[in-house]
Amino acid sequence: MFLRWRDEAIQSLREQEFDLLVIGGGITAAGVAFDAAARGLRVALVEGRDFASGTSRWSTKLIHGGIRYLPQFDIGLVREALQERGRLLANAPLLVEPLLFLLPLYRFNRRPLGIGWLPQQPALQALLVRTGLATYDLLAGRLNVGRHRSVSSARIAEWVPSLRTRELLAAYSYYDARTEDARLVFDVLASAAERGAVIVNYARVVGFEKAGGRLAAAWVRDGVNGEDLLVRAKVFVNATGIWGEELERLTGEPPVVHIAPSKGVHLILPIERIGLKDVAVVLPETDDGRLLFVVPYRPYGDVAILGTTDTGSGPLETPVATDADIDYLLDHANRYFETTLTRADVISAYAGYRPLIRRGLVETTARLSRSHELIEHANGLISILGGKLTTFRAMAEETVDAVERRLGRPIRHVTAQLPLARRRDWKQVVETVTAQAREMGLEAHVPWLLRGYGAAARDVLDLAAEESHLARPIVTHLPYLLAEVVYATRYEQARHLDDVFERRTFILFLDWDHGNQATAEVSDLMARELGWSAEHRQREVERYRQHVLEVCGAVRGVADRLVPGSVVP
Repeated sequence: MFLRWRDEAIQSLREQEFDLLVIGGGITAAGVAFDAAARGLRVALVEGRDFASGTSRWSTKLIHGGIRYLPQFDIGLVREALQERGRLLANAPLLVEPLLFLLPLYRFNRRPLGIGWLPQQPALQALLVRTGLATYDLLAGRLNVGRHRSVSSARIAEWVPSLRTRELLAAYSYYDARTEDARLVFDVLASAAERGAVIVNYARVVGFEKAGGRLAAAWVRDGVNGEDLLVRAKVFVNATGIWGEELERLTGEPPVVHIAPSKGVHLILPIERIGLKDVAVVLPETDDGRLLFVVPYRPYGDVAILGTTDTGSGPLETPVATDADIDYLLDHANRYFETTLTRADVISAYAGYRPLIRRGLVETTARLSRSHELIEHANGLISILGGKLTTFRAMAEETVDAVERRLGRPIRHVTAQLPLARRRDWKQVVETVTAQAREMGLEAHVPWLLRGYGAAARDVLDLAAEESHLARPIVTHLPYLLAEVVYATRYEQARHLDDVFERRTFILFLDWDHGNQATAEVSDLMARELGWSAEHRQREVERYRQHVLEVCGAVRGVADRLVPGSVVP
């Protein structure tokens, strides 16, 4: 169930020949590795940085059909996403859970949900939107979570007391789902590893070897010791997201597909400043014809996520929220809530890039489709790029179909009803984990442990039982235990502090101090596990502090103003 020890995995890369080498470490790559391993293929996966360090970590934490794509008439994408939402709810219980959404409509809205045309009569406007919601329910079919409903002003006051009701035209509720995106990646990776996949992070592909004009092996540079190793495989899959074109160039041929990175920014806000209960709110219109979500983020902390933007790209290595991004989100939120949110309310801001596929001339990334592209290259490479977090399983299935055709194997689909490794027998897992935590006085941590780890929560609690100090929280007001640091290092290949603070947990963005107060204790534990010297440990602490400043502009909250090239000490 665990990702194998990294040194053991590196040795396997040296010695084995694989049916498939997956390049990338986000949700798409993880899904491909899982699907292929579940079909009995010999699979390896290498990621140049850490797992879930790209697009997969910077989502709105939603598993959803994409209600805003209906006005774009992207019916196929919405239908597929809704079907996959239903499958994930069944295959990843607790990690993916239903969430109620409130959609208010106002008389001042001109293009709610990005609708290009609205009738002048308010009653017809409300009817048009309700027809769209009915279509959303219909497209979900038998996998629907719950039907949409009309919502009264009294119910709005109960759910979201601070939501503006002046000029309210109508309000509706509907269902989608939420998740913890990075933990979803780790669950899928663990499912692939359980079926024999060899999985390694900090292992970057730097070139290829060819035989007869086709790819025969990849040169992989181990980022831990600098060694280059030759990994042999019959088929190679490019699932590198925004780096897809760069990977194609490493084959010695020009890229076939063109990626248009689209930056999405989210803000983390104290939930009491919005007065949000356990319901998400759709802010139906923005100045650029989009919509925004306000999503409660529990049990990870009493915060809400506000997002997202959709703008052009900047530096790809470390995307950051600009002043304009933060002001845009706060300004639009203040139009819909009877409160005044300022930068002082922002715990953190995070940014990431969507790997959108550019087809023809489109003026803005907001108008590019979220559908994916599968390219079978003449040199033997298969690229799977674009797509959505929600549809990763379907994308992986389509990709492995192409792999099996290349290998001359019969095609069979196995993952549609296959629970993730840590999510089997989940009712029994809930009982045993709850009982184990209760005995240790850690009952308050059960919701997070079950959502984040599933059956592996028992292993985290075992670590805490072996060493009592590991039963303490990393940060006092958040649910993460010090035992998770040890677990991440031993079983999930965490190599740096930001691997723990940013991806195994979300402390960097949920904590006002971004985890800075916990770096000494966390680095001590990682040093013990990884054999760091005192000097190495200090370098890691300094590296993390600089990373926080680069991302947030301040050691606490966000900077008053983010001046390019400067940080707030």
